[in-house]
Amino acid sequence: MIKVLLIEDNDVDAQLTQDLLSEWSTEEFQVARATTLAEGLSLLSRERFDAMLLDLSLPDAFGLPTVREVHASSPTIPVVVLSGVSDQSLAIQAVRQGAQDYLVKGQGHPELLARAICYAIERKRFEEHLTYLAQYDHLTGLVNRTLFRDRLVQATARSKRMQQMIGLMLLDLDRFKLVNDTFGHDIGDELLKAVSERLKTCVREVDTVARMGGDEFTIILEGVSSEQNILVVAKRITESISTPFELKGHCISIGISIGITIYPQDDHPVDELLKHADTAMYQAKQQGGSAFHLHEASRTHSANLLP
Repeated sequence: MIKVLLIEDNDVDAQLTQDLLSEWSTEEFQVARATTLAEGLSLLSRERFDAMLLDLSLPDAFGLPTVREVHASSPTIPVVVLSGVSDQSLAIQAVRQGAQDYLVKGQGHPELLARAICYAIERKRFEEHLTYLAQYDHLTGLVNRTLFRDRLVQATARSKRMQQMIGLMLLDLDRFKLVNDTFGHDIGDELLKAVSERLKTCVREVDTVARMGGDEFTIILEGVSSEQNILVVAKRITESISTPFELKGHCISIGISIGITIYPQDDHPVDELLKHADTAMYQAKQQGGSAFHLHEASRTHSANLLP
């Protein structure tokens, strides 16, 4: 069963579309209709649909802005535009605005419409898969370097606007090379996945945990009330990672070194912030590992720091 939301104000055109889909025997379609864009978006907020058929001439919306509004409101819904205008340029622009296909009303037969919907669903799935590959680490499922940087830029902007602290952590595993050399890269990969899961349990859902590559991770803690709270999280992480991992019959013990800087006390662009966190991380390494170190520019109340 494929659930389709039809946004069409013309009764004749709506009935024709529903009749065409009912004639297609390969897939069964369940069609819900809205006569305005506002009504359609309201339905989308309450129910799950597999695809949308969208008219570009509605009582409350007209032309390409209609596609943009749908995409902004519900970016995951596959959209097939049903237009009364046969215009190749308009069709291309509609696809560029986020539609998966463009059909002219009254032209074609049930197979054309049904396949357009099915192909739109598959195109959207593939588009989302490509987006995932571009933004997430394939091994751990964590945010990758590219998306992490984007989130950090946005976080610093919010920090200035809302006058809230950001804790930026750069984390590097201790003795990870020894694990790879002793047990092999397959166990090393399993360890990275297990570490990722533990890191996520040490922070809030609103925080960002990213894998930068190799055995290096980063964390963004947004909206924290004090540097003491950031250091509490760092202590929680070092204790969690120091607990041995049981992986395929092997008991593996490692540590983690964490460099921390706090924005806006450390008021620099993101590249400088990362350098400062990296410098602090190497100072934690020099302490023998399983430690964390706060960059000097972030120290505002050193007497309150955890030991």
